Amino acid sequence: MKGYEVAALLAIAVLIILFFHVATAKGDKKRIALINSEGERLYIDAEIAEEGAMMAKGLMGRKSLGVDEGMLFVFPRSGIYPFWMLNTTIPLDAIHIAENGTVVDILEMEPCGLNVTKCRLYTPKAPAKYVLEVNMGYSEEHGIKKGNSSLDLSSLAPTKTK
Repeated sequence: MKGYEVAALLAIAVLIILFFHVATAKGDKKRIALINSEGERLYIDAEIAEEGAMMAKGLMGRKSLGVDEGMLFVFPRSGIYPFWMLNTTIPLDAIHIAENGTVVDILEMEPCGLNVTKCRLYTPKAPAKYVLEVNMGYSEEHGIKKGNSSLDLSSLAPTKTK
């Protein structure tokens, strides 16, 4: 075997391992609280994505999402984090949340299947440290509004065990 053939086989093996790691990634679930524009607490059972494989996978391949379920992306620092809906079949609201817990943007995202050329980027208008994905329409239905709603950051604290 020639050197480039060995390198190609190694690259393929690495890609297969990475694909398997991303495909099987699952985050821990946590019950988090949002406070809507009326001051009401809303509880979401959120899968937490705070590491590479889970963040890359997101809700790809899921067929449905429960009414009060979602995925919370936790970034290491505030920033503008665009999202896309590749291999995602569920229309979603992406609720972008600042480090202090305030909702800074809400984007409605449509699935694009596996067609990379038709998959647009959804870019928020303000920096966020957290992004909560829920079923599309959840924000409007529950009074989640930019600037007037927030994530209860204490609901992200580790659960104490005895």
